[in-house]
Amino acid sequence: MLLTTTVTELGQEPVTVDEVKVSARIDNDITELDGHIATLIKSARLVAEHECERLFLPCTMRLGYDDWPTDIWPLQLVTELVKVETLDLATGWAEMPDWTLERDANGTTRIVYGGGALPPLLKVPGVRVRVTVNVGCPENVRAYIIAMVCHQLTSAATSGKPSNPPAYLSGLLDRERRWL
Repeated sequence: MLLTTTVTELGQEPVTVDEVKVSARIDNDITELDGHIATLIKSARLVAEHECERLFLPCTMRLGYDDWPTDIWPLQLVTELVKVETLDLATGWAEMPDWTLERDANGTTRIVYGGGALPPLLKVPGVRVRVTVNVGCPENVRAYIIAMVCHQLTSAATSGKPSNPPAYLSGLLDRERRWL
């Protein structure tokens, strides 16, 4: 069972100013809007995180388990398995080789042990296995961020003030939402 989740390292915004400028058809040598575009990128990412109740800023996460992990994670979020460690009272945390990410056609990822039978874990309460993964931003969320920023830039340029984005743009987030 998953007991703890810790973000150990945050990355950069999932969309760059240059990517927005290409989509908005703003020449790269025009730089006076770069700060504003960067602010809009962060704002759109925060809206997406709020709407979907998950983090989209690329990061490294450490997951703590009381037993061997069996979780299945959304494919588009987990981009790399960094390491799996077990608690060893003599040496602290020891890295376990032979773990890999397994991806299936249903859009899920899980970690799989390829070294035969799993060794027994210490009989102590709390976190006994740590899994460190890199998490990224799905392409549909990146598209949402770019579209939202482009909308804000073009609506402000044409009417002098930002307007509400078309409702269909929020559909780009549907795959990432937590549906009850």
